[in-house]
Amino acid sequence: MLTLAAVLYLAALARAAHEPLGVSESLTLDNGLNRGDWGPIELCPAGSFAYGFQIKYQDLGYVDDTAVNGLKIYCRDGLGATTGYITSLVGKHGTWRNILTCPLSEFVEGMRGYVLPDQGSMHDDLGVDNVQLWCEEGTILDGKLRAAPTDEHLAQAERETVIVDEREVEAVYLKDGRKGTPRIAGVWSLWAYCSNGNYVCGLETRVETESTFTDDAGLSDFVLYCCSP
Repeated sequence: MLTLAAVLYLAALARAAHEPLGVSESLTLDNGLNRGDWGPIELCPAGSFAYGFQIKYQDLGYVDDTAVNGLKIYCRDGLGATTGYITSLVGKHGTWRNILTCPLSEFVEGMRGYVLPDQGSMHDDLGVDNVQLWCEEGTILDGKLRAAPTDEHLAQAERETVIVDEREVEAVYLKDGRKGTPRIAGVWSLWAYCSNGNYVCGLETRVETESTFTDDAGLSDFVLYCCSP
């Protein structure tokens, strides 16, 4: 029987083998869910890289909540000219939040995702509930909060140490005023970064699309791709 480590290693090899031409490496979540379908790999136009993003988010309170339903990555070239955006697969629920951008002349170098694990039969599955991107000089773009949480905001958070894939992590969930049945706490993935000198240039998302008779999770996993200037 294959160990969990062996399965993850083989999955990483399979994904690396499918990296598109011009891509130097991929950034993956270590807590993504194995649910839904992968969309197409989309890349910024040649010579341009990610500098901002927004999430498509469904607020809680529906019969089947799905949280994040899509990502939209904005691209620009070395002269600062916007060259468009990329999305991959997008779920049908929610609305697009504010566009968040790195400071002028900076590009995105890293990412992490806040993911709720499968909730079982007693709770509603959500999948990815937030995404943060790392700009090259250290600015953090937070999909739900516009900027990274402040110390004051984090002081109001509840924390719990949990074990995920045999590693100890801190689950942090903010008191944001949303009502509903308590869920199994989510956790942030580890930060994943492009190699020195490379920037994010592509996106691939995995979405569990709407089904009438099942509990859907919306965006369940995603991959960012890095390219060399």
